[in-house]
Amino acid sequence: MEELLRRRAAELSQLAATLRTGLAQAGAMIPGINQELDSLARLGVTEFQVEGPTIYVRPAGVSSARDDRFIIYQAAIVMPGGIGAALWDAGEHTEYVNAPYGQPVDLAPRFVPFAKCPAIVKAMLVSQSARMLDCFIRDVRLLGS
Repeated sequence: MEELLRRRAAELSQLAATLRTGLAQAGAMIPGINQELDSLARLGVTEFQVEGPTIYVRPAGVSSARDDRFIIYQAAIVMPGGIGAALWDAGEHTEYVNAPYGQPVDLAPRFVPFAKCPAIVKAMLVSQSARMLDCFIRDVRLLGS
């Protein structure tokens, strides 16, 4: 039994290392993608955004025991800007989510580029970037049709 547990622990450790390496490699691709998006912005693809899901929520202060306000990080592509996150106060985000459909919001003033996001947000952005890029490509293609 002890040998089985040691083997499982070693397998788990190896899997965790593989995940860390894969995440680091995927995260290293984002700055290059953002450079390509910046090139598109210089060609005139501006005032455009793709909203992703909420990817991280944290207390606004140092602890939820001291402050009941929360900050929400929403995955986004904002042009110009590239892949990053929109920062919301939880109350503002709730108002936006509950607003009637079709009332867009400008994410540019809330936008934080990937390079300036906390590590946990960067990790979560990696998991959303491919889907958002697919939407971006589809939407820009439709605009150019």
